[in-house]
This record gives sequence, structure tokens and C-alpha cells, in this order.
Amino acid sequence: MHCNTVEISVVGDINPDLLYLTNSFPALDSQSIATAFQMKLGGSAANTAYALARLGAKTWFFGAVGKDFFGKFCEAELKQAGVKPVLTRMDSQTGITSAVEFKGTRTMFTYRGANEFLDISHITLRGTWLHLSGYWHLARLRPNVEKLFKMAKDRGMYTSFDVGSWNTDWSESKYIIHAINKGYVDFVLANAEEISALTGLPKDRAINVLRKHTTIGLHQGRNGATMIWRDGEHHVPAWDIHPIRVTGAGDTWNAGFIWAYLRTKDVKRSAEIAMEIVEEYVLGKEIRAPSDTD
Repeated sequence: MHCNTVEISVVGDINPDLLYLTNSFPALDSQSIATAFQMKLGGSAANTAYALARLGAKTWFFGAVGKDFFGKFCEAELKQAGVKPVLTRMDSQTGITSAVEFKGTRTMFTYRGANEFLDISHITLRGTWLHLSGYWHLARLRPNVEKLFKMAKDRGMYTSFDVGSWNTDWSESKYIIHAINKGYVDFVLANAEEISALTGLPKDRAINVLRKHTTIGLHQGRNGATMIWRDGEHHVPAWDIHPIRVTGAGDTWNAGFIWAYLRTKDVKRSAEIAMEIVEEYVLGKEIRAPSDTD
């Protein structure tokens, strides 16, 4: 099955990213000079939708923005990539993130803005796959995520959830945990710290609990990624490279995995293809589909 014959629904956060590249990180109440600056589309869900569209998938994005310049900017960026945006315009400012990239790390400041007001009534699922990201920014949607994932499964869709870590109250994980425990979430995509915080358990125990109900795509940064399911694991190492950009790398890996799985239905091969895609991305190249994925 080719991705250009299916539709994917991506739901979640959207904002512009103000990215600063620096060779020195400022101390508190001081200043460093950035060596480069870029304003680009951001929000983990919007990043994933963008990457999916660039890979050739017919992608719908459901999110909320304000009635302002930044909302218009985000919509234009999605459309330029080929995404079909369904954006609810709120009487609130569009969310925004400032990120400082320093020696392969990123430090981020985020204003959630209109993202907090995205509601299940704004979402009309389409296609073969539902991917949800930006959970911690979606205050109004969170209590309804179990209903959203059940709707997707009732439609015969694959489902995935990117945990993310930009939050302060992990008690809000209860809504998505209920959905996972009921078998509504096929893939949970996260790093070890996020898995542990999501469940309130030590890493190894958290993985063993979750793998009974879902397949885990474990992001491991420079160590690659590991797919973990009920009775198996498959590790994909990362290449030994010097990354040019790191912001959005996890979102791009998620998109690569979804794209590849819809083509291959093979968890192991899909993780390998996703790694190929993200390695090109962190080297600063355009997102594109590998030529040998059939």
C-alpha cells in the first residue's frame, strides 16, 4: 500500500518556532549572540504532519490557532508542504515557542495559546491513521482522548500517540493511560524518561506494563530507536554523525515510522526506514522518502 493512496489524520499542537543557534549558552540575566535565527513551523503534531506530507502522504491536520499573523503563518507553512489544515481560530493568541540550540541540545520556552482550546468537536477523522501529539498543551481535548481514540478504532484506523514531555502535571496522563489500557492506541512513541513519567513507574517496569497493551517506539537519541512489543524487541542504531539540527527530529522519526508502516506493515523495517529519514533531516537535508521502501 502506498501512502499517496491513503489519508492520515494528525491532531494536536501547532505554533511557530523561533529558533536560535548559539555557540555559548547565556547565564541568567546575561546575553549571548546567536549565530543564526530561523522562524519555522513548530508544534510536535504540526511537525509530524509536515513531514508526512513531504513524504507523500495525504495528510489532514486538526489544530487551533489565533486570529493573528502567527496563525496565518502556520497555515501557510502547512499548505506549502501539502498538508490539508483544518484550523479552528480562537479568540486567543496563537501558541509560540522559542528554542535555543546549543551543542546538540535544545532549550525551549513555550506559550500554549490557542492550543489549549482545541476540542473534540473540532475534529472530523479521515483516512487510515490517527496520530496525536502535543497532549500536554491540549487542556480541553485531554479529557476526551479516550473517546477520540475509540472513534478511530471504530473506524478501523491505526493509532499512535507521541508522549512528549513539556508539562508540569503528569496526573493528567490518566486520560491517555485509560485509552492505552483499553487497546485503543496501537503505538506509543516516546523516550524512556517520558514513558516512566507517563506511567509513574521506573523505566523497565513502565515498559513491561505498556508493552502488554501497545507497541512502544522508544526514542533513544544518538543511540537510535527500539521497537518494543508484547513478546519482542528490535533495536535500530543511529548513524555516527554530527547533527546540524535537532529540533523536530523526534517528530520526523514518528512521521517516517507511520509512513513506512502504511507501506510495509512491518514494525522492524518501518523503524529502520524512519531512522534513514531522520538521519537525513538532522543533517539539514530536505525530508524525502527513501527510494527502496517497497
